[in-house]
Amino acid sequence: MNELMRNTITSMEVARMIDKRHADLLKDIRKYEKQLGEGKISPSDFFTESTYVSEQNKSVPCYLVTKKGCEFIAHKLTGQKGTEFTARYINRFHEMEEGIGILSAEKIPVGEVAKLTNVMDRVAVRENLAPHRIAANFKTICDQFGIRLTDDFVKVPEYEQMRFSTEMAQ
Repeated sequence: MNELMRNTITSMEVARMIDKRHADLLKDIRKYEKQLGEGKISPSDFFTESTYVSEQNKSVPCYLVTKKGCEFIAHKLTGQKGTEFTARYINRFHEMEEGIGILSAEKIPVGEVAKLTNVMDRVAVRENLAPHRIAANFKTICDQFGIRLTDDFVKVPEYEQMRFSTEMAQ
């Protein structure tokens, strides 16, 4: 998951880049996912469903958009808007590849990371998220801020592993 987070941008960022309401972009992405699925093409190469915590402390849907996903969206845009978005997402991914867009652990106030994880925990518990999913989210955040946890920090129950394997096979 950490690798996925490093190689994606959020649908909120894409919406800002193309000057589109986030809710409208979500509708478009859901339509693209459906169409890709009907064509037996894995939508996860382009878009991964996710959530973020809003200012009102609510869990809100969004997508993590890969470089391929940005290219996909860019091909749907025409004219000046398409040209500008293509240039913006290319620059953004180059920044991430060069490490410019990634904050180093030294620059992040420890208190802010703690606040973020506390908010995430409250939302996850309120939403009755399984403990291994809460741990996975926590590990993802720690990884992003350079806080290394052991690989076995997240232990996925066998029944979840079986379900995940079944979903991936479809």
